Amino acid sequence: MSKFIRSFLVLGLAFTVLGSCSKDDRDFALDLFVTVEDGTIAAQNALVHIYAPVDNSSVDYFLYTDENGKVSISLKNKAVVEIVATKRPYKSCSFAELERGVKTMYLDMTISGDPDSGCRDDQ
Repeated sequence: MSKFIRSFLVLGLAFTVLGSCSKDDRDFALDLFVTVEDGTIAAQNALVHIYAPVDNSSVDYFLYTDENGKVSISLKNKAVVEIVATKRPYKSCSFAELERGVKTMYLDMTISGDPDSGCRDDQ
């Protein structure tokens, strides 16, 4: 009898452990909100360049923000992307590591040439 109970418990535990594992099928997505004036004004129609800084990459997007200052991308694979947002006279740069699900990020643009913009000289 105890052998039956022990087998039943082991079988139940195996089903619990194996049944709780599920594959995460979510894409790697980024929602970026671009603002000016310390985050108080949404940057409408700002040009945003999102790209992977490696050779032969297909991750290279030029997008314009909507009326809420938002752009979105969705990828099938994990990536680290660089972000450059511009709308004269403003410009700011950043980067993001995309994980499964939606990553929300906020980027406040500063006056072009500002050393705190996060941009390198070649961006």
